[in-house]
Amino acid sequence: MTWRCPLPLALVPTDRDDRQDPAPGTTWLPLPPHPGAFGVKRRHHTHEGVDLYAPSGTAVSAVEPGQVVQVEAFTGPSAGTPWWHDTQAIFIEGASGVVVYGELAVIEGLALGDQVAVGQVIGHLKPVLRVDKGRPLTMLHLELHAPLTRCAPAWETERPATLRDPTPALRQIAKV
Repeated sequence: MTWRCPLPLALVPTDRDDRQDPAPGTTWLPLPPHPGAFGVKRRHHTHEGVDLYAPSGTAVSAVEPGQVVQVEAFTGPSAGTPWWHDTQAIFIEGASGVVVYGELAVIEGLALGDQVAVGQVIGHLKPVLRVDKGRPLTMLHLELHAPLTRCAPAWETERPATLRDPTPALRQIAKV
């Protein structure tokens, strides 16, 4: 699986949660035990995706061509999590499965059944965190699921059967 970077920034791998900002034009690719990494145990669940931190308003583009199969509320009061700001998720099914791009504002007019091209802008990042935890308040939450997936279940005790680790594809982009 070969993906294109979903952000207009170079990915720099890190396993440290030292809260330093990456160099201009880059963003962290969190690796365990970083709390933004895939599969890291958090207070109430295990992290289902990878968080790529970037400024609010940053364009998010499709990592591969595919079809929009779901658009939904992802965080905030409209998603039943009032401790976060309202964000959306868009699910795009392509060659690698269903990529879930969460914690963004989906481009207006992008709808179920639409085809997207690799590199096509599908949304923009917006703040998700209401409380400053010493990390950026804005990030792209990226998940990968098996083909035909239409929901992103929480990883509470057991890893959801559809859930895949997107880190290898992101490492390829970062060339590590």
